[in-house]
Amino acid sequence: MSTSSLYMDRVRLEDGYHADDLPFIEHALTQLFTQLERFDPSMVHIGLRVKDRGQPGMHTSVEVCISGLPTVIGVSDLTDTKAALKDAETKVVSQLREAADRHHDRRPRQPRH
Repeated sequence: MSTSSLYMDRVRLEDGYHADDLPFIEHALTQLFTQLERFDPSMVHIGLRVKDRGQPGMHTSVEVCISGLPTVIGVSDLTDTKAALKDAETKVVSQLREAADRHHDRRPRQPRH
């Protein structure tokens, strides 16, 4: 089973998204799925929302919850559905990378021999 398939099973389609959006969602979230490879899929929950889809003032969000870590949310106000999802995904990935860097910096360093 591919990485994207493992994490697509963890995606919740919330306000504004439908099952017929799944193919473009899977393609749009490849960067996020790659970033999540270090986590067991059962620890990951991904929520997707779009408010006022296709309308001025559209609001898209990607929310990622990983057991034991703070929830990460990326938001976009772009009006193109695919571009907005990609924009929100990029923001989430950036936050996940920052969190991983902070975690790495806090780990005690092993003495070199």
